[in-house]
Amino acid sequence: MSDLVAELLLRVAKVVLVTVLGGILYLVVTGPLGEPGSVTLALLCWLTAAGSWLLAQTSPL
Repeated sequence: MSDLVAELLLRVAKVVLVTVLGGILYLVVTGPLGEPGSVTLALLCWLTAAGSWLLAQTSPL
């Protein structure tokens, strides 16, 4: 049972981390780069952060 709880916490932590990374990317894109903010841009930033996390986690290097 404790393995299940640990796995659940790890998965939640990954989602939280990707959300924070996506938020930082969104702030950079809308702030210094001057793009107008939108829901589509926020979703794109979140997906970019998630994809980057997956590449870093499963990289063959």
